[in-house]
Parts: sequence; structure tokens; C-alpha cells
Amino acid sequence: MLPAGGIVLYAIFLSQSLAVPTDAPQLPIAPQSHTQDYEFDALLHLPGISPYFDAIGSGLNHDAPLNCEVTAASYLVRHAAIYANDADYYKYIEPFLQKLDSTYSSSSGKRRRGWSGPLSFFSKWENPIDNPKKQLEKITPHGIKDSKKVGKHLLSRYPALVPTIKHIYTDKKSRTKDTAAAFIEVFPQDVEIIELRPGHPSFQHQNPHKACKAFSKEPGDTEQREFLSHYTSPIISRLQPFAPVPLSETDIMGLQQLCGYESAIRGKKSDICDVFTDDEWMAYEYAWDLKYSHMVGHGNPLSPYLGFPWLNTTATLFDKFHAPHHGDEMEGDEVPDDDGQRFFLAFTHREVPPFIATALGLFNSSNSYNEEWPTNRINWSRSWKMAELIPFLGHVGIEKLTCDRMGVGGEREYVRVIANTAPRPIPACQDGPGASCSFDAFVDLVRRGMEIYGDFDGVCGNDKEE
Repeated sequence: MLPAGGIVLYAIFLSQSLAVPTDAPQLPIAPQSHTQDYEFDALLHLPGISPYFDAIGSGLNHDAPLNCEVTAASYLVRHAAIYANDADYYKYIEPFLQKLDSTYSSSSGKRRRGWSGPLSFFSKWENPIDNPKKQLEKITPHGIKDSKKVGKHLLSRYPALVPTIKHIYTDKKSRTKDTAAAFIEVFPQDVEIIELRPGHPSFQHQNPHKACKAFSKEPGDTEQREFLSHYTSPIISRLQPFAPVPLSETDIMGLQQLCGYESAIRGKKSDICDVFTDDEWMAYEYAWDLKYSHMVGHGNPLSPYLGFPWLNTTATLFDKFHAPHHGDEMEGDEVPDDDGQRFFLAFTHREVPPFIATALGLFNSSNSYNEEWPTNRINWSRSWKMAELIPFLGHVGIEKLTCDRMGVGGEREYVRVIANTAPRPIPACQDGPGASCSFDAFVDLVRRGMEIYGDFDGVCGNDKEE
């Protein structure tokens, strides 16, 4: 045995012999940093017009929390990719296309003249919207394919629930009906498509903006025009030397929209996307976040009135359902009007998921200053980012979770909000596993919301005589 002094000397010797030399390079735990392979993708920053992509969300596991299973779910799904909507096409896209086609000449044949530099591809570029009378507002072939992919994803995510679907809901628009038809092609059972029309009790839950006379798409137009004028000026200065026609503010918006629409139509990234720099794309994203905030978000006092009806319907529906192994407690009694369906799908339009998000406060900042919308600069710290919620096929859903809380009282029920596959914690209720909300607390939250925002027909002016 070493004496006490020897132990100290041995420890010093051992520490020195094992120490890493001070001039040795420090190696990271992983061979690459988080940003080493980062590439900006414009298609992730196009609110309302990008091909579908899964959102990252808050970083929570997309699977059910430990010891939990999803026992019911209800989703609102935006329709799949279309060639373009009427407003975007006639206001922004068509005016640019007319200028573009004015550069054909009899001597150049199928080539346009005068386009150079980053715009040189326009000399031979083919317009994907070549028959607007038949294409506008209509779903694209790739939209059909993407619908099936998202349908397969939901089947893989809820293998026990999707087969219980007996009927799904759409409105009369062909783009929602075609999306729904593509979805059910990948389901293992026959599913009825029910078309809801104005006057049906559920119409205002699925398409509240179409059932509300007071709703308008105009809010945010003025603010967006102001910001458009601000952010497009340097872009025009940069691109004008390469264009044989004068470029305007709306031309820049039309070009950026064509990036999204052409990518969705052809199923691959448009060459137009590479014309713009990263910060120019972030300005485009901000222009539409600003618009949507005023039109369908927390900048519009109508939004929670239009969001809570669907939440109330979902809470009421889920309140009837109990996990299968609760049957003994019910003494064999069946839940009234229960046909066994545990997954509910309704197909709608881009305005509706933001109403739901606004009612729950999902994309609202806790700091009101950061939620201001300046029109002369980008508010980089905003929480309202609609590219993550309303791409084509964007969806918002509510999952009912049955969890075995071992050691804390056995089985309990919770809910999670899902937006484009990612869990989104409800700011006012995160008392369950995985930042979920206890079911009773969710029901109470919706009840209190309906007490404040439940007068749908009154605030919409639907009860006023024409």
C-alpha cells in the first residue's frame, strides 16, 4: 500500500499522463455541425402555395407519448395543389405572362428575345398554366399523387383508426372533392364522401368563412401593398438589366408565385425559385404572413368566432368516445349514435386551419411587441408563420390520447393538436405527457371559448334581413 504522500504523487502522475495535450485539436461529438450542410429551400417559405411538406413544429416526438395510444382523431385538410387560384393569377401572374409573351418575335420562332443573366431561361420557358379557363382552381395531376401520399401517411400513422372511417366530408368545390377521392383510394375500406352545402348544420364548422356574411378577404391588402412596394424595389433594380420589358412590383410577386405554383404543377422545383435570394424569399413569406394575419389570424376579430365551432364539434364528439377497455365501466351501454368511426376527415380551404390555430393561440407570440406587423421591414421574431400550416394539403388535427399513467392514478385521457404531422402544444393547456392537454381541461377550454366566441350568426350578421 502506498503511503498517503505516495497516493497524492501517483494521482498527479496519472492525471498528467492521461491529460490531452493543450495544443491538440478539440473534436466535436458529431463529425459535422448542425449548419454545415444547410441549404435554403424557397419552397418552405411560400405560405399558401407550396407543395406539401411535413412541419418540424416545436421538436416534440410525432409519435404518441410513452404509454399513450391515439384512440380517436379528427382532421381538417386543405385541398391538394391547384394550377393557381383566380385572385393570384389575374392580379399577379397573368400581367407578367403577358409581358413575357410580348418578347416573342417572328424571327425568333419559339424563343423569346432579350432575357439574359438569371432570367435567361425565360427564352425557352414553358408556361405551366397554358389553359387558364380550364385549369384555374383545379387540382393538378401531382396534387392527386400528393393526396394519396398524405392519405398513406395518415394510414400508417393511425393503422387502427383509419379503417374505422365510414364517411368523410367535402364542400361542392371540385378541388376538395378530388382531393377526398384521392385520399380514400389508399384506404383499405369503402368510404362515403358526403358533400356539405350551405345550410347544413356542419357547413359552418368545416367552411366557416363561407358561412359568415361578415367575412371578407380584403383585410391585410393595404398593409401588404405597402410592404410589397418596400421589398420589391431593390429586386427590380437588380433584375431589370436582364429583362427586355419593364418590371413592376406586381411582376415580382407574380414571379415568386410562379415558383410555388409551377413546382406544385410539375412536381419538381421551378427554375424561377433560383432567381431570388434567400432574404428576398423571406420578404415574400413575410408579405403573406402579414396578409394572412389580418385576414384569417389574430389580426382579425372574426377569426376565433370562425375557429371555435369546429373545436366545439370535435370536443363534443370525443366526449362520447371511451377507450375500448372502458367498456366494463359502461356496463355494456353503447355510446349514443356511435357507429364505431374513430377517425374523422373533412376537406376544406386554406382559410380554415388558421382560424383553428388562432382560436387556440398556436402561432401567437406571448410578446405583443413581436407580433406587430411593420410594413417597412420584416419582423423576424414573429410566431405567425403560415408556410408551416397551409401548404397544399396542409392540415390541422386533434388527437385523443388514452394514457396509462402508472403510479399517478391509472388511465387518463388527453388531447394533442397536430399541424402537418407535428404536435403543437396549446399555450393555455400543457398539463399532459408530451405537452398534451388533459381532456377535461380541453373541454373546459373550448367551453369557455364558446361562451366568448359562440355567437357565430350574430357576429357574422347572418341573422340580419337582406
